[in-house]
Amino acid sequence: MADPLIRKEHYNRIVEDIDQLPALPAIVSRLMQVVNSPDTSAEDAAGLIERDPALTGKMLRLANSAFYGIPRTISSVSSAVVILGFNTIKSLVLSASVMQIFPGTNGRQLFDRKKFWRHSIVTAIAAKTIVRQYMRVKMMDPESAFCAGILHDIGKLIFEQYLHDEYQQACTYAREQHVPLLDAETQVLGINHAQVGRILADKWALPIELEHTIVSHHEPDPSSDMIDLIAAVHLANFMTHELRITVFDDEASRPEWPQARTMLKIDDDIYGRLFHSVQDELEKSDEFFSIVS
Repeated sequence: MADPLIRKEHYNRIVEDIDQLPALPAIVSRLMQVVNSPDTSAEDAAGLIERDPALTGKMLRLANSAFYGIPRTISSVSSAVVILGFNTIKSLVLSASVMQIFPGTNGRQLFDRKKFWRHSIVTAIAAKTIVRQYMRVKMMDPESAFCAGILHDIGKLIFEQYLHDEYQQACTYAREQHVPLLDAETQVLGINHAQVGRILADKWALPIELEHTIVSHHEPDPSSDMIDLIAAVHLANFMTHELRITVFDDEASRPEWPQARTMLKIDDDIYGRLFHSVQDELEKSDEFFSIVS
């Protein structure tokens, strides 16, 4: 375990450096407010998005991509909002904005941001797929699950950006000892990416359900009000590891939370179908990354 003084030093450095991190673009914060208002129209949301030409271009490319499979051409942002829905638009804007702040790398380092984002996107797809299945039992928002999947490991990027050399040591330790990266972070740095994710979620004033999944997706708390969403993202992350979509080869996975499938009413047959469904979506994850990033 890292020395307590080293742990405190790392924590203080991260808190200090996160203060220098760009805030989420104003359009993201405003859009999250707008789409939650019962008085919002498609034109209101479209008007916000259209203020950012780059974001408008990404939105239209995604809306017309195989990722969503809309059988007609979408030529305007307002049409995209109407067809895809407010929550889908919100998740796309948030994803695009965060990926712009933390773009992919060229893969020379052990921690490869492109692999990181692929893992995150596939986890998002898996979480959305799981929630759609679970909606037969209890209503949940698939797009909240998608957003939570995109952001579940965001603390790793804070480590990689602000404690770069030390984090490479943690990654090396995880690979050589074949232990989960979360445990290697605690061993080498004295703090893990879920704890760091909470700091970032607070800075960006992310919705409470996103903060809870960032903090608890490795160790779900059954008493949490958000346990259904947390369990879905936890299982989606585990599924993505089973697909071997990780930030480096042979990355060890934390064990599956024993209550996850029971809580989500997923038996072995359903899990198998969900797994193959996500596997079939892998090419779409590459398309999503290429457009959004």
